[in-house]
Order: sequence, then C-alpha cells, then structure tokens
Amino acid sequence: MGLEPQDRELLDGLLRRGVMRTMERLEKLAGGKWGIMSSSIREVQPVRLLQTFSREKGDCVGASFQASSLVPLEFLITFSAGGANALAKAVIKPFAARMKETPDLITLTVGEVANYIAQSVLSVIADEFNVMIILKSPEVLVGPKAQLLSRTFGRYDGRRDTLLVSQVDIFSERIETDCSLIVIVNSEIFKKLLDSARHGR
Repeated sequence: MGLEPQDRELLDGLLRRGVMRTMERLEKLAGGKWGIMSSSIREVQPVRLLQTFSREKGDCVGASFQASSLVPLEFLITFSAGGANALAKAVIKPFAARMKETPDLITLTVGEVANYIAQSVLSVIADEFNVMIILKSPEVLVGPKAQLLSRTFGRYDGRRDTLLVSQVDIFSERIETDCSLIVIVNSEIFKKLLDSARHGR
C-alpha cells in the first residue's frame, strides 16, 4: 500500500512507546536499566523478507500471535538463539533457584517477553486509533527464522494484506539482544486507520 513518511513517523513512535513499556516491566522483574534502539518500520515484500531471513542459518526463538478483533493481524517476534538465551537468563536470574527444574525455561521465558512486547505495542496502537485489539495466546516456535516466517505466511494474502517489519535491539547493563518484529495487517483497515490519524480522526 505504500507508507507515507508521516505514517512511518507515527508508527515508529507507537512502536517505541510500546516496547519501552516492556522495558519498564523488565526493569521491575530483573532490575537494572533497560533500553532499546529500533530501526524504522518499513513495508516489505514477502519474497524479499524470506530471502533476507534465509541467509540467517542459525535457529531463533519466536512467538507468533493472532488478533481476534476488528483489526485482523498477525504478529511474529523473533530473537536469535544467543540473544534469547541471554535475555532469558537475565529475566529469570532473581527467580533462578525456584525455577531451575522448569522444563523449556528459556523458551517459556522468551515467549513471555515476546508476549509483553506484543501486548504493550498493540495496547499503544489501540489507544492511538481508538480500536479494540485482543491477542490470542501466543505460539512459541524454535527454528530458522525463515521457517518461522513461512509458518506465519500461511495466513498471508498479498491481495489484501500489508507486511511490516522493524528491528529492535534490547540492551541492559549485562546483555544486548536483537529482536525482529513482523506484522501482517489487513491493508484496507490499516489504510483507514492511518487516514484517520492524518486528519485528526
């Protein structure tokens, strides 16, 4: 559909506000100061994104979300395996003794952090556009990034959907990890929301 510069500026600001809410939550959980560096949101073609991700051979940990709301969308959040491991260890460190017997602890923890991010970002977006967005429970996935993306594309329709991507680096005093955010949203509804924002609703 083609994002205008003012659209990207608006979406970048909403993304940053949403992810910062997650950082505030991580500070309460794990202590220390957390921050982010995010790239600009851009609209991409599925083939190009798959080609880019196919060059990344290692596994990643991701969480896939669907929204049951008036704004149909898919949300995929991925972390590199090394980044996921570092992030999970930092988050669970205060509770490590109590949780050491929990199976798949890293996957579960990263899935929960991804859930924080998705809920926070979509909450900011819902408030901005005065719409209701309710996420279903996430599906936590492990595998090559292109494989995870291909599963999400099972519900993508190029005739009616827009594909957005942004890269977010999450860091604290002890860790730094990369995070990819991929959103598939209905183009017609998305355009109406952006038009309403441009004209002050």
